[in-house]
Amino acid sequence: MLKKILIATDGSETSMRAAEMAVSIGKKSGASVTAVYIVDVQRLAQLPGYAAMPGIKDNLMGLMFKEGSEALEEIGDMARDAGVAYERVLAEGDPGEELLKLCSDLGFDLIVMGTIGRSGITRFFLGSVAEKVVRHSHVPVLVVPAAE
Repeated sequence: MLKKILIATDGSETSMRAAEMAVSIGKKSGASVTAVYIVDVQRLAQLPGYAAMPGIKDNLMGLMFKEGSEALEEIGDMARDAGVAYERVLAEGDPGEELLKLCSDLGFDLIVMGTIGRSGITRFFLGSVAEKVVRHSHVPVLVVPAAE
């Protein structure tokens, strides 16, 4: 039986589709949902000029935290409208590692996430968080594809 569902979001349309699915599952199963947005600081630091240009670090971090907060707020509205208990986590670090750590530390029963759904400032990052989570998770992972 599901009690706690983790929703991984990057603010994209695909991750919002995943959130809708997670909220629906939460409503049907009586589980709570926790939406998580991880600011990938390590990848950000690899951008050309990131450390050299005054103010760029703070501006980019501010934009990423703003994007994360807006995504989490949108999912919160979804959950409230559906009558599903909701929490949010806005953190920084390696997204795959942080999601796996949160899942283990907070005892989630299911992870729901989208595939290659990056948008906004994160669209130029490479790699697959979904792949890392699927390969290393000890709980089921529902991966929602992008809309055609």
